[in-house]
Amino acid sequence: MAPDFSPQDKPSADKSALSKADFTIGTFPERIDTVRAAVLAALLESRVLTGLDAVVKESTTRLSAVIFALEKEYGWHIERKEIAAGTRDGRVAEIAKYWMLQSSIAAAFDAGGRDWINRVKEARVARRKDADKCKMQAARMNAKRNKDPRQGDLLEVTA
Repeated sequence: MAPDFSPQDKPSADKSALSKADFTIGTFPERIDTVRAAVLAALLESRVLTGLDAVVKESTTRLSAVIFALEKEYGWHIERKEIAAGTRDGRVAEIAKYWMLQSSIAAAFDAGGRDWINRVKEARVARRKDADKCKMQAARMNAKRNKDPRQGDLLEVTA
């Protein structure tokens, strides 16, 4: 998915702006079967991510925390833009879009990024094979918890 920018928001090739940008790459996470690795791999493949993308594709509701970690713990430079988005229930919500500049992506690929991305994808496929087993384990763990009788099951659908 290409970044959705209006013409005035499109990243500029203005030399003064580029001279201030930092194109150094961060470090690749060693653990490759994690959400952090999957999000970084997606950004390095020029994807633009929102919180909803992260829920659907990476099974996390914590995209902003993952982005924060990639920046602070691993040293990656990730661009962001707050945008307005219409919702199904008639509201306008502010959401963030995250992406990486092509120059940063190129530098990462020069440092072995493509091979690392391929290993991340393989590791995530392997992890997803355990998804059903993990869902059953979570259900058993939740069944053992002491629940307040006034609370319903958050995952139980009632008519």
